[in-house]
Amino acid sequence: MDSLIERRLAELESRIVALEASASTRPDQKPTVRYDEVAGTVSFGGQAITGAGEVEYQWHRPTDYLRQEAFESSLERVGALAHPVRHAIMQQLLTTSTSVHELVELGIVSSTGTAYHHISALQASGWVRKKDGVLSIPPGRIIPLLTIVAAGENH
Repeated sequence: MDSLIERRLAELESRIVALEASASTRPDQKPTVRYDEVAGTVSFGGQAITGAGEVEYQWHRPTDYLRQEAFESSLERVGALAHPVRHAIMQQLLTTSTSVHELVELGIVSSTGTAYHHISALQASGWVRKKDGVLSIPPGRIIPLLTIVAAGENH
């Protein structure tokens, strides 16, 4: 029974790695927009130094695309962040890559089960990746995460 579970877990992990590798959240994929061809655009970008190094990122989208095609899926992805435990996990991962065991030791989560529950939601939505047991935020998600935090400020 254990070997079946181990095999299925290994298959799932390899599928996740393949999905992450094909994800369009890498900072080297910068879409270009001709501002004179669209009726409005939304842009964000920035530079950040994190525990993983320096990241520079810019993103532009036509407002019609955001209102129509991207609206629901984008808000579902943002919704995965909407839990105080996930806030603490993401804040920790902005500082340094961390293992599930370290999240428990730091008191960010109460148990490994709780950690895996929250990490799986963050992984499924592209906010966190796991490689060799180490959790990190993909580079293409760091500036978007910080942009969400900045957008939540009292303007």
